[in-house]
Amino acid sequence: MTRAPGAVLFDFNGVLVDDEPLHWRAFRNVLRPHGIGLPRSRYNARYMVFDDRTALAAILRDAGRRDLRPERLLREKRAAYRRLAAGVRISARAARLVREAARRVPVAIVSGANRAEIRAVLRRTRLQRAFRVIVSAEDVRRPKPATDGYRLALRRLGLSSGRGCVAIEDSPGGIRAARAAGLDVLGVATTFTQRTLRHAGARRVVRTIDRLDIEDLLRPG
Repeated sequence: MTRAPGAVLFDFNGVLVDDEPLHWRAFRNVLRPHGIGLPRSRYNARYMVFDDRTALAAILRDAGRRDLRPERLLREKRAAYRRLAAGVRISARAARLVREAARRVPVAIVSGANRAEIRAVLRRTRLQRAFRVIVSAEDVRRPKPATDGYRLALRRLGLSSGRGCVAIEDSPGGIRAARAAGLDVLGVATTFTQRTLRHAGARRVVRTIDRLDIEDLLRPG
């Protein structure tokens, strides 16, 4: 009999919801009036893994723009994202996967998104009660690729390590964070190539979360 994992931990942006392009557009729209360009390729490679505050600080630092007020830009970016993502939902197949997993093992979210954005999507999809733990940007000082978010989620789940647990991630930085915390990782190639995600350490990679089923989550690494 296959032994179920200790827990399944989902990234949010790019995994449960395919909204990474919306975050990029929100950053781009806010930064453009200040003469800061943000090509999608650079955003993906350099900033996507971070939470909003860390990404914005890195963008301004790289652009040499110490004259701009990051907290004001952060508020503008989040408002822009809310407008762009007003109808974003978790797909029906992904929602079924989450519910089925939650009936069998503890399920958590570990994300660099802010908590309000996560909860808004969960309400739309009626998944508020499926996740035993949600770790969001507000909960950690160091975002992915640091391990802080995963280690905090494991502690809140009552687990001493990530051994025997599974993470679902869409970025090399997220995969590295989960692996460094001791988790097995499944990759979702919504933004990066399957080869890139496998090279980062994903055991298996699928094109979207809709391609996963419950046995993929419960199968030992």
